[in-house]
This record gives sequence, structure tokens and C-alpha cells, in this order.
Amino acid sequence: MATQIFPLLILADVDGLSYKGFITVKGQELHFEIQLESSKSLTNAKLHGSPELKRLLFGHEKALKQRLEQCSSLTEFFVDLKDLLESIMTKEKRERIPDESYYSKLLTELDGIGWDKLESLDPLLKFLTLTLNDSSGRKHKISISLPFSYPQKPLTVQADLPSFTSNIPNPTTSFNEVISFYLKEFEKFQEIWSMLDDIDANTWVLEPDKPRRGDISRRIALGNHCSLYVKLDELNPKRICDYTLFGAENFIAPLKVNLSKNFNNWNLSFTVRQNLEKILEINFPSPKTSSASDFNVACGICYSYRLDDVIPDQTCSNTKCGQPYHQVCLYEWLRAIPSTTQIFNRLRGDCPYYNYTYNKRQLILKKWINMTIKKFIRE
Repeated sequence: MATQIFPLLILADVDGLSYKGFITVKGQELHFEIQLESSKSLTNAKLHGSPELKRLLFGHEKALKQRLEQCSSLTEFFVDLKDLLESIMTKEKRERIPDESYYSKLLTELDGIGWDKLESLDPLLKFLTLTLNDSSGRKHKISISLPFSYPQKPLTVQADLPSFTSNIPNPTTSFNEVISFYLKEFEKFQEIWSMLDDIDANTWVLEPDKPRRGDISRRIALGNHCSLYVKLDELNPKRICDYTLFGAENFIAPLKVNLSKNFNNWNLSFTVRQNLEKILEINFPSPKTSSASDFNVACGICYSYRLDDVIPDQTCSNTKCGQPYHQVCLYEWLRAIPSTTQIFNRLRGDCPYYNYTYNKRQLILKKWINMTIKKFIRE
């Protein structure tokens, strides 16, 4: 196990997909969390960390991605990551101390764009965040990294926008260039953001928990433990969108019939939400008019909503139950029950929530936990 070789790394979940810890680089402790895919591959792993770790890695995303793709184990990756961080820190120390012209240029730039746009500025004056308003009054954060040789060297800029955004002209050497570019970019997304804002304001959005401007998909609660996943068309946001229904078949079957029957009635003069309600022949519930009992979001086995960024996507088909589960939790649970039958790669067994008393459920839960721990130890 990587935790045995890398003692500052601890397992954060039972499936061996999430780890937490810290790296000591040049006497500085940098906290992080890494989340692997279900295949435990490092290729598309997500690395989260402290503000200082984010600052150091800002602008080095390609190097980080390359290390994730090339490393075959967590141990190898964190050794490479430590080398990368040491290199970045060493370069920062070697970089000449900015002269008066650097600070003068920075102050002039901020005076020119208006100090009201400055959201934050780090103590080293190398990293700042600007807040811009688009034509509809939506706020957007733009992150800028400045080399100490600025303005001789260009700025590094990041913004949260949908994927088809244009690339900012390079080299970018002034804040005004950044602002002018992104104010034009914002106008490209007014329609899709209007559609998403309407969904956020009038439905119970389960996922993402806190939508960013770059998120163009939503998972919407329908009631009866069912939900609808939609992904808008980036270029034509009013057109019919990709969708998937989640929930017990007896609840979502009528909705599938409505979708098939009314599919051709999509009206481009309506919002996406209005079209979906019309086609499904329902009114979306909202948190203001619904309670948690209308949509039980927690898994009936692990009693949590999010598990490695995955929310429950399986439900009991019993009309008196409808309890949701994470697929991985349900799979391991059914494997622990003697009465479970298997046909090819499908397991069939009793619902953990509806068919068992509290005490019996706890006993099976202990068995499930023991199986998971033994599996983890074997790996």
C-alpha cells in the first residue's frame, strides 16, 4: 500500500479512492487531498490542496497532468510532486526581487481598471483575483498570476467559463487586455447562463452542489427519490438538451412515456426548464415548497450523499420504499447477503432499507464493512 511507503498519506474512504495528507517541502507543510477514479488510475485524478499549494501549482497544470499520466503509483506521483514543488520554490527564491518599477506598474494597472474590481491580492503581490460584472450583472472571478519581471514577461490568466471559450491572446501584458477580452467572452454565454439561472432558481438542483459558471449540466430532483440529469448544448442552449432519468423504474416509466410522446413539442421560445416541465407533464419541486422527505438524498447504506464525488444513482423499485443507494455500496451489500442471487453480472436481492429491521441492517452493515476492509488490506 502507498500509505505504508508514504507515511504522511492516509486513506479517506473505504474504497481506496480518496487520500488525504501533506507534503513537507523546504520545511513547509502543504496539505492536500487526491481523489482517484473507480479504476484507481492516476490519469484523471483530482488533486485539491491548501491555498499555498494552489498558488504554487498555478500555471503548472500541464506539468502536473503529465506526472499523473506517467506515474504508476501514488508513491511515485508524490515523489514527483515533491520534486516539482521544490523546483517551483527554488525558482521563486532565485527570481530577482522586483524593483520599484514592478510595484509602480502594478499600482498603475489597478488604478487604471479601478480598485473596486480587485477581489484579493496575496501578500507577495504575485497573485490576484479580479471580479467583473457582465451585461446581465453576473459576477465573474478572473485569476491573474504576475511574474516579478512583469511587465517584461506576460501574465498567466484563468477564468471559469464553459469549455468552448476562446484562448486569451498571448502574450497578455496588461490588466486592461484581460478585462476587455473576458467582457467580450462573457457575452457569448448570456443565453446559456440565463437558461441555467432559471433552472437554479426554480428547481431543486442536487448536483453540482455549488454550480460554477463553467458547469453546463444539472441534476434536478423530481420527487419520489427520482431525478433528472440535463446537459445543455453549449452552442445552442435553447435546443433540446441531453437528459437521463434516475430512479425506480415504476416512477420514471411514465416520465419516459411522456418524453417519447411530447419529444417533438420542444419550443425554442420557452426556457429549457419550461420545455422540460411541459414535455414531462410535471412541475419541478423546489426546496422552498418541498422537504427532505420528498427526496431522500442520503444513501441507505453508508448514510452519506456524496461518496468520492458520486451521488446515489440506484433506487429500490418498491413503491413503498424508493430508498436511494450508491451503486458501489449496494453492490458490496448484496455480496454480503447469502440470499442474493447472481445472473451473469447482475445481482438480485432484498432491499437493505425496506426488507430489514434496524438491528439486522446493522449486523449486515458490519459484515459489509469487514468485507471492504479485508478487500482493502489484500490490495
